[in-house]
Amino acid sequence: MNQDMGREPPAIDTSVAHSARMYDYWLGGRTNFAPDRELGDAVERVIPTIRAMARENRRFLGRAVRHMVHLQGIRQFLDIGTGIPTENNTHEVAQQADPSARVVYVDNDPIVLAHARALMSGTPTGRTAFLQADLRDPRAILRHRSLRETLDLREPVGLILVGVLMLVADADDPWDKVATLLEALPSGSCLALTHVTADFDPESVGAVVSAEGEGRITLAPRPRDEVARFFGDWEPVQPGIVPVMAWRPDGPAPADPEAAYYWAGLARKR
Repeated sequence: MNQDMGREPPAIDTSVAHSARMYDYWLGGRTNFAPDRELGDAVERVIPTIRAMARENRRFLGRAVRHMVHLQGIRQFLDIGTGIPTENNTHEVAQQADPSARVVYVDNDPIVLAHARALMSGTPTGRTAFLQADLRDPRAILRHRSLRETLDLREPVGLILVGVLMLVADADDPWDKVATLLEALPSGSCLALTHVTADFDPESVGAVVSAEGEGRITLAPRPRDEVARFFGDWEPVQPGIVPVMAWRPDGPAPADPEAAYYWAGLARKR
């Protein structure tokens, strides 16, 4: 059992909206409360396709993990900004591809900790662990006992930052935080990320930023060049940084890939 699992979950404030619970609401989950649904509905009025966008983010996660297992030979993953457990979590996708895969989940949200046992199940040969920590303190993540007991940082790691960097303000320098993580990973590791952007619809995304700000949620959409900075000097995997729907789709190429307002990409450390 992960050492964090023995703790009582911190108090969860259900009187204000929370980004993870809104995301859960858009995905059709049940771990959300009236303020989450109210703000989620307000966002949906501005962007009627927001539920589809949330699903596209999850689909990218599955495609990226399968790519890293099958084509990059990666068997261990560090998923930061896990969110509330839903279908096709990282360990489920990775361990379906290879039952021996190991996954460490990281989130700073108390409600994710409360549901973390759902993330602890895995295959008999694979391992999963959950630790409560914050992307803003990457060194604490890297030195955490649960991570060191589960992952071997001498071997390639798939770092997953799906839909989380947009919650870190520029003032907290998320590029520096990601660079610290990248530096700690060995050659052959991969970074997969998605990031909300205003590049495709500045007016609607600007309205959502205002609405979420009133709900005390940080949302920092970023243009493609600022998203590209997160990858540092790692080698982009084709097709590079593209709209999330256009990153190696399982079926035909989408007719309108910019219908989901996220950039997505994957890169490999030489």
